[in-house]
Amino acid sequence: MTPRDSQRIVRRLACAEGYLEIGLPARALAEIETVANPGPFEAIAALLRGEALQQAERFDEAIPALNRAAELFPQPFNQRALLGLSECYRRQGDLDLAAKAEAAAQTPDVPSAAVLKILVTPIFQVQTPMKRPIPPKG
Repeated sequence: MTPRDSQRIVRRLACAEGYLEIGLPARALAEIETVANPGPFEAIAALLRGEALQQAERFDEAIPALNRAAELFPQPFNQRALLGLSECYRRQGDLDLAAKAEAAAQTPDVPSAAVLKILVTPIFQVQTPMKRPIPPKG
């Protein structure tokens, strides 16, 4: 994978995450589908795909993607995928699997404040360029 390929993939996945943040799961899925081979970004692509399918209430399709993301991300970074998985199972009425996924997300050695930060922080953070001050006329 070339650096240019990596940049394209990151750009697509960042766009997908942005669409998820504003509640447009179909647009997010369209962006993710343009990434044929995510390579080292497979975990992120699986997570975003699962979250997009979950937002679209396509829980049967979201579960395998979220499972894959939970497998690829090390703990405690897989908690976002596990909690999404738990919600999908809950929405399908499988409370036993929902409880198991939620329990798997609990890591006793990580403070709860750190877990919350991991879950809430977007994967991609876009920095906007600083605006240059406009010099006064005259």
